[in-house]
Amino acid sequence: MKKIVLLLTGIFFSINGFAQEGGAGFGEIELAPPESALPDTEVSAEAEISIESSEITVETTEYSSSEDFDAVSGADEFAIEEKPKVKKESLAGVSDVPNSKRPKSPDSAKVEELNNTDPEANEKNADILKYGLEEDIAELLDTMTKKKDVRFVNEVYDLFQDTKSVAIREKILNFFKTIEDPCLEDYAVMVLNDPYDEKNSTVNACFSYLQMAKTKEAVPAVCTLLESDNEEYFTGAIETLGKIGGGREAVYITEFLERENLTVAQRQSLVRVLGQLHAVETYDKLVEYAQDSDENAFVRMYSAEAIGVMEKPEAQEILSDLFEDTNPNLRQYVIKGISHFKNQEANEILIQGLKDSHYKVRQESINAIKENNVSEADEYLIYRAKNDPVQAVKNDCLDCLAKLNTSKGNEYLLSQITEKKVPDPQRARVAKVLLEEGRGVSEIAELCKDTIKDDKRKQLRYALGKEMAKYENPAFAEIALEFLKHKDTSTIGTGLDIWAKGRYSNCNEAVNELADKADLTAKNKNQLAIKAARLLGRDLEKQSEQKEAERKAAEEAKKAKKNGPGLGDAE
Repeated sequence: MKKIVLLLTGIFFSINGFAQEGGAGFGEIELAPPESALPDTEVSAEAEISIESSEITVETTEYSSSEDFDAVSGADEFAIEEKPKVKKESLAGVSDVPNSKRPKSPDSAKVEELNNTDPEANEKNADILKYGLEEDIAELLDTMTKKKDVRFVNEVYDLFQDTKSVAIREKILNFFKTIEDPCLEDYAVMVLNDPYDEKNSTVNACFSYLQMAKTKEAVPAVCTLLESDNEEYFTGAIETLGKIGGGREAVYITEFLERENLTVAQRQSLVRVLGQLHAVETYDKLVEYAQDSDENAFVRMYSAEAIGVMEKPEAQEILSDLFEDTNPNLRQYVIKGISHFKNQEANEILIQGLKDSHYKVRQESINAIKENNVSEADEYLIYRAKNDPVQAVKNDCLDCLAKLNTSKGNEYLLSQITEKKVPDPQRARVAKVLLEEGRGVSEIAELCKDTIKDDKRKQLRYALGKEMAKYENPAFAEIALEFLKHKDTSTIGTGLDIWAKGRYSNCNEAVNELADKADLTAKNKNQLAIKAARLLGRDLEKQSEQKEAERKAAEEAKKAKKNGPGLGDAE
């Protein structure tokens, strides 16, 4: 620092002296040269320089550090204090593996239903699982998964422990995921802890399985894969975190979003998962995304839905404003978000959505109205069911009207069954939605009887019969019998399905007569008869052996009669 002392008095007199001696006008100043020049030697740290008739003193002081400067100058009053950087928490790590466990005991009612509709499985499925070829086991597992067949869960579990086939293990994971049994979560967590020697299909199967099981112990392993450089794990990891995580994981994802190397698709996935977690800790950030018109469209969409899911009162007004946006995809997701508010203002926006120019917005509004039971929307739905240019929207309106169960809605739906001018595909669709709600049974039964007599309408007959086979109802007993007596094989097969669901006693004779024709050894097998015999629980092997013996005896008798009596036979 340099401290300069100027003696203003000396300067004043010096200037005055120059003016008097010069005799010239003010401003013509002559300066005498100095008596001696300054030496060339280095100026010391503290120096005093004198000029004739004036005194200018320059003092310099050296300081060893910035702290000394601050102490003298007081600059610390203006210094900006640098905040220490806080390291963000990482949830990555190695997951603790859950304890192993056997499958859950299957529901007895489900087992009984399966035994009634598929009795043959008890005879062969256990053997296939234990002794079958890989392709046979794979086919059986697909069938069991589709039917949610829980009768052989222990056999499937034991097969998982023994098999060396990757394909079979993955199918078993899918089977237990479908029946929602967490018995393999220990295996799935172990795979995610060290997935690098596993096939990607296996890792993805484990991700999917843990989403079903909601295994929170998997969070560290999932986050490790999310932070890894392997993009193949990103989607599975973030989707799994959305299913098993909570508020802590939501904050983690919000911080993860700040990374600059994320792709657009990755940011979209992260925001979508934030919405699934329903964590209010992320509300402000999601509002910021939703309202930013420069933000990626999908990020805005998922954010709009997410802030609605959180059900904060202030979000409703934000969503109401966003519904005016010109992007139909954003409006669709605004409907998703605002559907979580159960009040008149929200209902009015849902009804407005029925009149939106984009069909996706209309469809989303219909779904929300159905979920929220907005009964005052019935007239709007009837209009859309009659006039909407998109068939899918019309179909959704029918579903919604059946669910709302209003007098006006029911009147319209029943008219679609009874009025002859209505096309058969429309009737089939309405019958489906009414039966799902347990209504219109008598009207649908009468319509079905009409189709039995008219083969030109057999497609409608098949459709109605297929729906009736889903429900046990005494009103379907007569229909089942008429189906069983029909000459059309597909109609007979549907009749067996209707009977199997309700086991109507008036059909027993017809079913037994059909089952008597079952023969596994016949050249041309009667598949309907075999189906009937299996539904009745008959021993098909024994029945077939008996029929084969009868057939051989008849052939021998016919042959003997043709050849006549042999030599030595008495006349």
